[in-house]
Amino acid sequence: MQSYCYRPSILLMIVTTFSLSTYLQQSVQAATTPLSTLSDGNFERQLELPASQAIDSASPLLQEAKEAYAKLPFDVGERIRFVVTYLGVSGGSAEVIIHPPTKHQQTWAHRFTGEVKSARWYRWIMQIHDSIEALMFHGADMTPVRFYINQQEGTFRQSKIIEFDSDKSIIRQQVKRKDNPETHFEFPFVVGSKDALGALYYLRNRLAAQTPPPTHFEFPIFTSEKTWTGKADYLGSDTIKISRKKYETDVFRLVTTFGGLMEQKGDIKMWFSKDSSRLPLYIEASVRFGYIKVTLDEWDPGEAKKSAFEAIRHDL
Repeated sequence: MQSYCYRPSILLMIVTTFSLSTYLQQSVQAATTPLSTLSDGNFERQLELPASQAIDSASPLLQEAKEAYAKLPFDVGERIRFVVTYLGVSGGSAEVIIHPPTKHQQTWAHRFTGEVKSARWYRWIMQIHDSIEALMFHGADMTPVRFYINQQEGTFRQSKIIEFDSDKSIIRQQVKRKDNPETHFEFPFVVGSKDALGALYYLRNRLAAQTPPPTHFEFPIFTSEKTWTGKADYLGSDTIKISRKKYETDVFRLVTTFGGLMEQKGDIKMWFSKDSSRLPLYIEASVRFGYIKVTLDEWDPGEAKKSAFEAIRHDL
């Protein structure tokens, strides 16, 4: 198989946690749908994505989706915005939104979009504006269906579409880089695999489903043309302060391995809220020189959970 160089986005990589170890890649959306509050709409896409199929309001699929979300720690309409800092200086923002479910074949799928933008000062060094869209099969397992990423990092331009065929155990990948021919690859699909964004939401599901939280668990993640093993170890409880607010949290140490070899150098630690939303409030990853920190700046709880949770605004 032809080798194809992959360019990762350090900002989105951090937000999707497990993918940090490979210096990931991602951010949101199909061409025809409004993006998050970060977007300025200037994406130069190399590959376009088919429009999502809306589910009719009278369809039983929509009711099925509502019942599924009622059992999950997140809901349609949830929006999470993070601020990423390095050595105490803001490097950019990342945002993920859960959209109404989309019709896929004879059933429905979760639809997530996300976006990463570099801070204004960093654009003098390199401007980053990445976007993703992810579809995952219904329910708590977050089995990936399709993952799309559009990367604009400095002069680099690349789009990628990854189709997950779990029935045939195949992953099909289509890549187009600016001024280069389009390429196609196939990889084996490992049972239980998540994409990079789905890994974070699967982790929230696991934590919400078990009290006290599990002390250790692991699962495969496909990203950067490899299937990695994500491992999570429970470190205990902690009280953290963000802006002027205090939160009770559970702390996990995250490690990613591939082929039995440790790829992530240093710790990735995540602080999740102890409530039923299991919000990722804070992430800290050690790098060669210091730490990269990812802090929750804003959170909208979603349509059906607004009565149980207040929106969060830290104004970082």
